[in-house]
Amino acid sequence: MSEKTIENYIDKMIIWENINLLKEEERQIIILYYWWGYNDSEIGEILNLSQQSVNYKRKKAKNRLKDKIPKLI
Repeated sequence: MSEKTIENYIDKMIIWENINLLKEEERQIIILYYWWGYNDSEIGEILNLSQQSVNYKRKKAKNRLKDKIPKLI
């Protein structure tokens, strides 16, 4: 395994560890948005939230992740 592959694996582990520390709703929003490609409106329908609420919570969660892992995001 190359050094770059190991670094990528470690980076992904760090990201997932920090995503798992988010509140459940924030975690769901982040995963639905960044991994599954849903937009705020679609996520709102899935989680029974307004589009504005999803947008606010997504940005808040992303900023929280940036504070913990700034070099990766």
